[in-house]
Amino acid sequence: MKEFTKKLCFELLPKRADDSHKGCFGKALCICGCEKYRGAAALSSLGALRSGAGLVTLAAGENVINSVASRILEATFIPLPDDDALFAAAKKSTACLIGCGLEQNEKTTVLVKSVLENAGGTVILDAGGLCAFATSPQALLPYSERCIITPHAGEMARLAGTDIGEILDHGAAIAREYASASGAVVVLKGHRTIIAAPDGEAYKNHTGNAGLARGGSGDVLAGMITGLCAQGLSPFDAARCGVYLHGAAADLCAKRLSMQGMLPEDILHDIHTLFIENERHK
Repeated sequence: MKEFTKKLCFELLPKRADDSHKGCFGKALCICGCEKYRGAAALSSLGALRSGAGLVTLAAGENVINSVASRILEATFIPLPDDDALFAAAKKSTACLIGCGLEQNEKTTVLVKSVLENAGGTVILDAGGLCAFATSPQALLPYSERCIITPHAGEMARLAGTDIGEILDHGAAIAREYASASGAVVVLKGHRTIIAAPDGEAYKNHTGNAGLARGGSGDVLAGMITGLCAQGLSPFDAARCGVYLHGAAADLCAKRLSMQGMLPEDILHDIHTLFIENERHK
């Protein structure tokens, strides 16, 4: 399987012209967080911002927004429930993330399908957002050309109707099969994350470390992929670049804070080092 490299990642990253403005770098909508998992809303929104999105909007319950707003000064907010405002924002978005920190229930399933029908750009489905397709990958087909799913091994097992052991032993093949069946880009998260496209092309990522093995890391990753999609990268390119940068930033973070002591939020403070390196070589 092919390895995704720093050189290829830097070649794909969006260029920022001197005369650009915030509208040049897209609108990311994050529908994330619930009472129990408020941090997921913050981490995913920060991931989108730190990866370069021009505008980031968080749609969430009022209590979640109140928790996040004082921490993230650059975001705008849509208090839920407000379907009119949400679907209007989804139509205008160039990328929409749904699922980080959402409960897995029928209400979320209805929300996911409604957003997919209204979204104007790429849709990234993570965590609770995956529950709408737990029994049928074909249900994604009407939206497949603009969908990315980001399951961990347990979620992939449920989606594929198998057990975790099969995912751990044959993850690459299963990710490819699911991408082909659903038409979506699959990011199978793990020690060596697999990124699979519907046409069978797949990459294995070799950045990252055991410091990522804690709650919240996936929220940062999903936000980063969303931010890159918002800037115009294709779903497959955004997924590959997001996974690579997330792991590479985690490697820098581990050197600074140790794998034992680093937190998902800390990764956000090392992403800029990679972007500085990229900008210096242009």
